[in-house]
Amino acid sequence: MEHELENRVSRVEWTLDHHAEALDRLQDTTEDFRKSLHAIQATLSQIKWFAMGAVALYFADSIGLTQAFKLLGL
Repeated sequence: MEHELENRVSRVEWTLDHHAEALDRLQDTTEDFRKSLHAIQATLSQIKWFAMGAVALYFADSIGLTQAFKLLGL
């Protein structure tokens, strides 16, 4: 009876260790995903500002501001 209890406790300890290792791996993966998502967000922000600049330049050109800037030497 005592040997059976000892085996069960050992098995539970092994399972607990295995779950702890799996949790550590998941936390590492989560941190990697967080870093990747931050990099993607930064890239999307750069694309947004580039697009906004292109739209602003298009509208400035359509109302003649680029010609005014050329005349002013800017």
